[in-house]
Amino acid sequence: MNQLPAYEKLFAARRVLLLGAGGGYDVLGAVPLFVELRSRGLEAHFANISFTALRALEGAEADTEHACLYRITGSLAKPESYCPEAWLARWLQEQQQYQEPLWAFAKVGVRPLRAALAALIRRLEVDLLVLVDGGIDLTLRGDETSLGTPSEDLATLCAVRGITTEAIAMCIGFGAELREGIPHAQVLERFASLHRAGAYLGAVSLDPATDAGAAYQSALAFLAAGQQEQRGTHIHRVVLAAMNGEFGGSSADIWVSPLAAIRWFFDVRGLAASHLFLDHLEHTESIWDVTTIIRGCRKSLEVRSRTAIPI
Repeated sequence: MNQLPAYEKLFAARRVLLLGAGGGYDVLGAVPLFVELRSRGLEAHFANISFTALRALEGAEADTEHACLYRITGSLAKPESYCPEAWLARWLQEQQQYQEPLWAFAKVGVRPLRAALAALIRRLEVDLLVLVDGGIDLTLRGDETSLGTPSEDLATLCAVRGITTEAIAMCIGFGAELREGIPHAQVLERFASLHRAGAYLGAVSLDPATDAGAAYQSALAFLAAGQQEQRGTHIHRVVLAAMNGEFGGSSADIWVSPLAAIRWFFDVRGLAASHLFLDHLEHTESIWDVTTIIRGCRKSLEVRSRTAIPI
């Protein structure tokens, strides 16, 4: 049976690094891929752009060569501390018998992130990198009505395009970013453009009846229980609702549909090559540099007016 182009690449790899591209809970979207890879006997590792103050997180081990890279284990998961990475590491240990650490990157600019990521790839002997985005703003080209929350996504995309390791991107949560002003007609237009450019690698819905879907639900429940005192994940709640057959919205910024549970796959080089201002981020050192440049570039672009889907 033929496979999606994305799965052909995934299952041809020996060691895969699953990297949450936008930070925070994005890395949870990698759980289904982790289960699917392990079912094939393949090795997978987790990393994430972190929103946690890693330098102040007791027990986090900073890398001796790259100050923005930290080793996170399940022992660091505490209800009073926001750290999705630690809670995911604990879930992996307890529910998946996976004892490897989860790697976290502090929010930095492209140059230090690329150096630390390249070093981690070498150490783990990774031959495929998967950027995982909760939501779809990683895929935007730069002139859409809204870019959502682009700083971490674009810093990661720019960092990865300068690394020779093969890389693909996966997004989940279509429709979950209404409060960020994402124009979904323009998103679909962008997907079509990437398809024409040969950068679209297929799509598949996340089904709760599969091992991958069940593991995703389990991980979400585990983190929600452990992080009750901390902010949760809006995007993954929308995905979970879609997986359970819910539809519509309870407020102006929530609309659940089957589209939210679809995983969309793209070639990272194609994404990066067609972005309108990614080149300007190359020499950034801090995440504030990234944010400032994005704002400046947006002012110089003809930002498109909002459009609607005519169905």
